[in-house]
Amino acid sequence: MIIKTSVKRKIRWLVISFSIAISTFFIGLLIVYAWVVEDNIFNRMVTEEARYIEQTFSETGERISPRIPFMSLYSGWDTLPEHVQRLRQESPDRIEFPLSNGGTMHIREVQLGSGRVLLAANVSSYEISKVFLPKLIPWILFVLLVVVLCAWVLARYLARSVVTPLQQITEAVARNEDAKPLQFDTVFAENEIGYLAYTISNSFNRLHAALQRESDFSRDISHELRTPVATLKMIFGRVNSMEPLTTDSIHRIRSAVLEIEQSVGVLLALSREESMQRESLSLLQEVEHCIINHFALSRVENVELEINIPPAYRVGCNKNLLHMLLNNLINNVVSHASVVAMQISLTGHQLHFKNPAVATPPGDVLAPKVKAKSSQGLGQGLHLVKRICDQYGWQVTVNTGNDEFVVSITLLQET
Repeated sequence: MIIKTSVKRKIRWLVISFSIAISTFFIGLLIVYAWVVEDNIFNRMVTEEARYIEQTFSETGERISPRIPFMSLYSGWDTLPEHVQRLRQESPDRIEFPLSNGGTMHIREVQLGSGRVLLAANVSSYEISKVFLPKLIPWILFVLLVVVLCAWVLARYLARSVVTPLQQITEAVARNEDAKPLQFDTVFAENEIGYLAYTISNSFNRLHAALQRESDFSRDISHELRTPVATLKMIFGRVNSMEPLTTDSIHRIRSAVLEIEQSVGVLLALSREESMQRESLSLLQEVEHCIINHFALSRVENVELEINIPPAYRVGCNKNLLHMLLNNLINNVVSHASVVAMQISLTGHQLHFKNPAVATPPGDVLAPKVKAKSSQGLGQGLHLVKRICDQYGWQVTVNTGNDEFVVSITLLQET
């Protein structure tokens, strides 16, 4: 596998980007806070002055002028600039109004007896935040630069302390290609990374031992079982020529030998790593191949066969295992069907094997050693079909009814 992105670089960029984002957010928050505080100070000054004017008028009946120089009294909204009147119409509760010269005016209504006047404060010359903001920008940028440098140092330290041990683990695993137990040259700290290294080493070595046992199992079972099966077949041929047994006994021995050989073949195929290699196969071609080359089926006369599978349908699996699965299903029809008649069809992604059946099979026929009383086999055929389906995540079900026996397999189509 080629490493396309660096975790170390990603950590640095994430820490630096987060620091810049947080710093920018708080700088903006401080600027907004300064504006809000300044506006509220002006609003409070206008409110206090309006209260003073109203109180004085209530006590003396005289309308006095504002005490603060930048405040003035207006008789009504029509005496104010047009854009202020327009903003007032759009938002009647508005207090702050921008002026055409870039300044700001704060306006509040004052109740003088039965009449009302407007107290307006032109604070354009007293807005300190607008004046000092350009002077503060260089300092803000300096602070931001210092934060970025600190974040870069922190990110570099984190990247080294976190990613370097991971790189050492990765390199050790990548170098271990000679099927030896995994060992690390570096002693890791007793933290999460050290625990990860221990877990990887332990799991890797357990997997190595399991693969070794699997290899030994495949070699031993091939040697220990295939030879007795071949010997048994040879003795069967000699016994059959002498005819010391009944026809029924000979048939039972033949079925047992065939099913033992079949089981050994499937189990060996499942245990080999090369059986997990998949290829895109035409389902129709593989079904036709198995039917044409099936020895037992070729010896049956008056076989009724119907195949309804789209030629373009493809499935991803190992060819040998697919042939074993199909041959087991064909064997099931040839050996146990009341009439050798098969209907093989594909509906959506479901492959159906349908054949006539007079007697209902007992129990779960997909379980091992489950067979009808009249069966002369070992009850392993459909169980091996299920084993192969489980290997590829296919779902297999068996339905009986209307004097039919239907095996349905839900396939995963090759994309």
